[in-house]
Amino acid sequence: MKANYLMIWADSGLSTKSSHVNAPYHFVHIGEIIDYIQKEIKEEVDLLDIEAEQIQFHEVMEKIIKNNYKAIAFYINTENLQNTIKLLEIIKQITPEVKTIAYGEMPLYLPKYFRNTQFNAIVAKESDQEVAIADYFKYVLNKLQKDELRGIIHIENKMLVPTKKQALVDPKEWGVTEFNKVPIKKYLEMEGKDQIVFTIARGCPYNCPYCNAVAYYGKKERRRPIQDVINYINKSEYSLYKFFAPNFTLNEQYVFELCKALQENEKKIKWSCTTRPDLLKNEELIKQMSKAGCYKIAIGIESIEEKDLENINKRYQQQEITKGIELLKKYNIEYKALIMFGVPNQTKESIKYTLDFLNKYEVNIRPTAYTPFYEMNHNMNAEQISHYDKRTYYEGIKDLSYGQFLRLIYDTKNYKEILK
Repeated sequence: MKANYLMIWADSGLSTKSSHVNAPYHFVHIGEIIDYIQKEIKEEVDLLDIEAEQIQFHEVMEKIIKNNYKAIAFYINTENLQNTIKLLEIIKQITPEVKTIAYGEMPLYLPKYFRNTQFNAIVAKESDQEVAIADYFKYVLNKLQKDELRGIIHIENKMLVPTKKQALVDPKEWGVTEFNKVPIKKYLEMEGKDQIVFTIARGCPYNCPYCNAVAYYGKKERRRPIQDVINYINKSEYSLYKFFAPNFTLNEQYVFELCKALQENEKKIKWSCTTRPDLLKNEELIKQMSKAGCYKIAIGIESIEEKDLENINKRYQQQEITKGIELLKKYNIEYKALIMFGVPNQTKESIKYTLDFLNKYEVNIRPTAYTPFYEMNHNMNAEQISHYDKRTYYEGIKDLSYGQFLRLIYDTKNYKEILK
């Protein structure tokens, strides 16, 4: 049966081509989203994950022409904005009647930017994307009235017209990545290992200026039912997972219960997660996580230097880092330090201080560029917006050239030579 709907993830720029850094988001913003939508609208939805599959342009056009879709949803972040807008313009030339909706980072950060594009609608801030897209798909085929839509902003005569209803879905209804629907082998190639990404929680109470968790899902945290996690693991052929949550250890009771369920489950898995340094204080929790198969935790420390942390509104003591490292080492869990170069007023000395500290403890380090998404504005063009890339963004550090800054990110082990 011919599909009426299509979801597209256009490819990114050179610096952000499909890689392990953005691979998890394909599981979350494509795999889990499309599963929910298909169940909700009870129709097949086609997928063109151009970034993951590196599909040739002529293949994209052939699919568009052949199927003459009624509605298309485009996932858009800073890295693929330019290519998405160009692709949209071409698609609208070929099939001018198709209705299009944008979701992802860019509609959340810069809704006004889309007034001057050919999009018909965007998903609103702090909404569950899949609800808004499913509603819009139904609306296109007259299965819903306009006043029934949730979490959508219509674009009419270059004006933004929001719906009155919020788009939220109970966690027990969240979708899962069905391997027969997405290019799973490509996703695993991007991850660099046979690791399945699975959303555990949405929302974050901290609202850090460089993070999109609140913009996506709001400040109130919601978590997937534990039995649903176990059911997904048991029906999957894979045994390595990344549990996707802004702050996995924020809800300790949930984590204890999940660990108990994992320990009692017949199928044993290995898994990783992400959290904050000030949420790694409970030794019994870490012990149970280790027993349940946790082998790595990525911790968003950003910097060790107190002034750096103050400038990005983070408040924790250096001793919390030390205790967290020692605690994870005690239970054979890898400590992966997520740090940022280029935070406001950062110096070469503070960067060296952070790296010296972390290397003393022999932890794994993953640096990115501090990226002030809040500085973007709707008057920028797509090329200007594309510069807000956490792999390459740079506003300047005294006595540190852009080339040296990039070397710090991509050749961090040689930081002493770079910073001398």
